[in-house]
Amino acid sequence: MELVTNDGVRLNYQVHGQGQPIIFVEGFGGYQEIWNLQVEYFLGMRYQIITYDHRNHGQSERTDKNLTLKQLTDDLETLIDYLKLDAPILIGHSMGASVCYSYLQRNNKVKAVMAIDQSPKMLNDKNWTYGFEDITADNFQSKLVQKNNVHETLHGLDNRVFEDLNQAKAMHPFDRERTLPLLFDHVQKDWRSVLANTQVPVTLIVAKQSPYFDYRFGEVMAKANPKVKTFTMNNSGHDIMAEVPDEFNQVLRHFVLSSCRK
Repeated sequence: MELVTNDGVRLNYQVHGQGQPIIFVEGFGGYQEIWNLQVEYFLGMRYQIITYDHRNHGQSERTDKNLTLKQLTDDLETLIDYLKLDAPILIGHSMGASVCYSYLQRNNKVKAVMAIDQSPKMLNDKNWTYGFEDITADNFQSKLVQKNNVHETLHGLDNRVFEDLNQAKAMHPFDRERTLPLLFDHVQKDWRSVLANTQVPVTLIVAKQSPYFDYRFGEVMAKANPKVKTFTMNNSGHDIMAEVPDEFNQVLRHFVLSSCRK
């Protein structure tokens, strides 16, 4: 299915089932197929599952227009309004989690938010050492232009995800160079105050073996606000939901059930 954003870009989205809406938000360079095992798991539990591709991602339109976190947040808001969703649960991975942080900053009409392996501040400095690898305000552009040889996963993706995701990548290649303005905008954001002040329940899922972040950022943010919880996953890299999907789905199930009881 397709919708048109407020600046005229076509986005592909999928809706499965009925009930409490749960929106899954992919990361930079991501595809909605990364969530296939979450869609399958929750379909039988009376939830409405929504996935979508960002502009320049997956099956959505390629464009040079408005490659910013603000626009991605507008796009998410357009999707929520278009589908007339009431108090959705937002699940964001990597940059998708930052889109959720951004949405939370402007709109508290969400039931709960789960952020998967995404520090609220990407740039490291003397007061924040939990950012992305070793990037700082001084070096992020030169570092991120280069091809990253870090293995994103610890042991690879689950075979049940791998085939569909690879097929999606082959059919709809991601142009990283064209989309770099979005990455540059993303890494300069600081969402710590959003998490420190939110009254919406937020759970930070962190990977102890993440190749990108020091997982202890979750503990720092949980100490700043009782509404923020953190849960550490072992034996996984950055793509937790697709590396250890069975373990992740149990954590997500508990999160969703507890959120719906509140």
